[in-house]
Amino acid sequence: MSISETHRQDTQHAFLVAWGWFAEHLGLTQQLQALSLKQKHYHHRPQTKVLEFLVAILAGLQHLQEISLAAHPLDKDQAVAQAWGQPAWADYSGVSRTLSGLSWEEVTRIVQVLEQVSQPYLTAELQVLRSQGNRVCMDGDLTGIPVSNTSQTYPHAAFGHMDDQIRLGYQAGVVSLASPTYGRLWLSVAHHPGDTVSCTQAEALVLAAEARTRLRPRRRTELLRQRGTGRSRVSAGCRLRHVCERGAAHRDGLRPLHQTPQPPDRDLSQGTGR
Repeated sequence: MSISETHRQDTQHAFLVAWGWFAEHLGLTQQLQALSLKQKHYHHRPQTKVLEFLVAILAGLQHLQEISLAAHPLDKDQAVAQAWGQPAWADYSGVSRTLSGLSWEEVTRIVQVLEQVSQPYLTAELQVLRSQGNRVCMDGDLTGIPVSNTSQTYPHAAFGHMDDQIRLGYQAGVVSLASPTYGRLWLSVAHHPGDTVSCTQAEALVLAAEARTRLRPRRRTELLRQRGTGRSRVSAGCRLRHVCERGAAHRDGLRPLHQTPQPPDRDLSQGTGR
């Protein structure tokens, strides 16, 4: 193609263009567009609006309306739309309606596509750690996602500790992997009401990490049984010794029950002094 035939397009989201080409190379765009979503479409397919929501997340948009109302609206950026294989983007209101109409089964299939595309990178990082003889270090914790304290439209939002304040919002249970190549790889995220505390989610975070990495540390149940048996023997011995010591103290300090204490002898020949 000659320079004269090249169509120039300006964009304020150049990195999203590069990511769009990369997503096509990975097959992510094609797999998302091939999903069956039971929704009607007029100007934009529901798959396009799901893909637009993903691009908005990559762009760092905090609110859905910023797709159309930001200083540089994403839905007006034709270069980004073409890089992601779309003729155009929808207005944020259309994206909102599509997301609200998704079933849990459809959401699960979308998540499976995302995990399938990212799994080779995660597997490669685990192999690097294993080849270097390093430990697999993962971090799981809750992080606050505050919303407006006066809002009444966020479902299941609750007041809780967020950034050293009491805020209305959610707690995101996130799990990440310490990566020698990327620094940190995010493995999973689960949303909870804002009043959720970390100690109640420890098991869920561990299970999420194992499911995402497809690795499960060996449960050394035999050592646990040995420890339990040893403790049982020690505990039984301690109880027996305690009982013996109490019995000895009882014999030394108390008279037998059949003995009646006698009053001390008194010399009746002496007067009482009165």
